[in-house]
Amino acid sequence: MGVVLSALLRGGGVVSHFLLSRSNSELLLSKMILRLLSEGMALGTCVVRCGRLGHSVLLPRYISSGAVKQQVNTAAAVEGSLELAAARPTHEIPGPRVYPIVGTLPEMMFNKSFDARALHKIWADIVKQYGPIVKIQQPGIDNLVALTNPDDCQTLMRATMDNPMRIAFLSLKKIRMETVDDYFEKKGGILVENGDEWWRVRSRVQKPMMRAKNVTSYLASMDEVVLNFMDRIAAMQEEFGEMPSNFQFELYKWALESVGLVALNRRLGCLEPSIQKDSEPMRLITIVNEIFDLLNDTEMNFPYWKIFPTPSFRKLKKRHQDFLELYPLTLGTARTLERDLVLGGYVVPKGWMGTTLNMLMGWDEALFPRAKEFIPERWLRHKPLGPIHPYASLPFGTGTRMCIGRRIAEQEMYTFLARVMHRFNVDYKYEDIDLVSKLVYMPSKPLKFSFTERK
Repeated sequence: MGVVLSALLRGGGVVSHFLLSRSNSELLLSKMILRLLSEGMALGTCVVRCGRLGHSVLLPRYISSGAVKQQVNTAAAVEGSLELAAARPTHEIPGPRVYPIVGTLPEMMFNKSFDARALHKIWADIVKQYGPIVKIQQPGIDNLVALTNPDDCQTLMRATMDNPMRIAFLSLKKIRMETVDDYFEKKGGILVENGDEWWRVRSRVQKPMMRAKNVTSYLASMDEVVLNFMDRIAAMQEEFGEMPSNFQFELYKWALESVGLVALNRRLGCLEPSIQKDSEPMRLITIVNEIFDLLNDTEMNFPYWKIFPTPSFRKLKKRHQDFLELYPLTLGTARTLERDLVLGGYVVPKGWMGTTLNMLMGWDEALFPRAKEFIPERWLRHKPLGPIHPYASLPFGTGTRMCIGRRIAEQEMYTFLARVMHRFNVDYKYEDIDLVSKLVYMPSKPLKFSFTERK
């Protein structure tokens, strides 16, 4: 369900081929589906360049690969040391004013753009004011730099690719560590762990989940689910004249039905007209949504729960237990530096976090011309609007910690959009839909689309 509820904020790739000639309302629907559904690229090859050292190195064939690797590592270390020596000091990184104890928190909370339910607005304002690298220091979390320069994002991801450490959902980990029956055996799972324990879990699911042909084997079954959902959409259109205010929940039902095919190898019955509100699938969707809301409270605010059990923490513990009665839980990107690194021309110390503000990069006209317009053609092979930096759009993350459900989410999206556009004309007659923060981003208004059968 973490895959189902994560937010993809812009269309791209194969989806563009379905959308090149659709109406504005159909494109709006496409964007909303992309927002509703999510959480990459493998960096298995390393290209070493010596140009910055002022010379090239020719190595005899008889030198062992180990010796070559040692020389390459030495050259990289020398180059890294020179870069660190030339970089500006950490205290010069721009950012909001830092106060004793509370750090940058007052400057952010009293900013006119601050909205706890729309955090992208305060981040957009901060980046506009301070630039593509911003220093944030707040109580309860590690110091961090927020990045909107794709080159810095690339540097960060490559520097941490061997052991990708990210901020854990510590409130969720605490709950799992304290389960009465020791259900998790003092282990947090793929979402909350780092290091060896994270890799122990990830390595076991990496191939079956990320291999395209494995997920493609479910395509026919997932397409059958989509066709069932098309009939459901047609029935709602006939009954209400447009999609009802709970259409987002209907989308969750379709997405869970699709995920169930892969995760559990069976249909869950989410699309049955007679399904009861207290059935397991409906309870699962409700609980997941509540868990996301509660995690937003515990993880995105000051961690009072570490001092005493806050109401949100108690509710999270209860809903987590409810969830375990149904199915095992996996939910759905910052990186913690293991060495000093130069980002944006500044030294960022070991132990700090670097986070890439992917949404803001997606809205940056310098990276994506006509960024506020939905132009699927920009993703075509010849890039008619100009080249796109490979790290300017990372909706699923990158490297070994890329979203484990990427293949499933993409197949869901492509199949749904293809079937919708083939069968319906889509219209939307209301005011623009914004985003709200619930750990992931969700639409701010009911999705009252109209679906008219094509003739």
